[in-house]
Amino acid sequence: MPTIVLVDAGKARVVADGTTVLQAALDLGVKISHVCGGNGTCSTCRVEVVVGGEGLSPLNPQEQAYDMGDGRRLGCQAKVHGNCAVRALMIPKVEMY
Repeated sequence: MPTIVLVDAGKARVVADGTTVLQAALDLGVKISHVCGGNGTCSTCRVEVVVGGEGLSPLNPQEQAYDMGDGRRLGCQAKVHGNCAVRALMIPKVEMY
């Protein structure tokens, strides 16, 4: 079973193959925003892959639509299949007019 490290929280966990990064973080008590409930429609659960990107599922169309840049994934869509380390990203606040 793979291990995921949440770098910014300093926590690691062995997870079942196919667990999402978001679920692994929540299981570790790491708070990552997920406004849409993990459905891949809000992009608030963004993470940066520090190492082990090959241990995550391939980018899916929902992630590609957000064009987040290299090494950035949606925690609710990225599934852990091998050892990896990620860092939660904060989405900057935007003022609404």
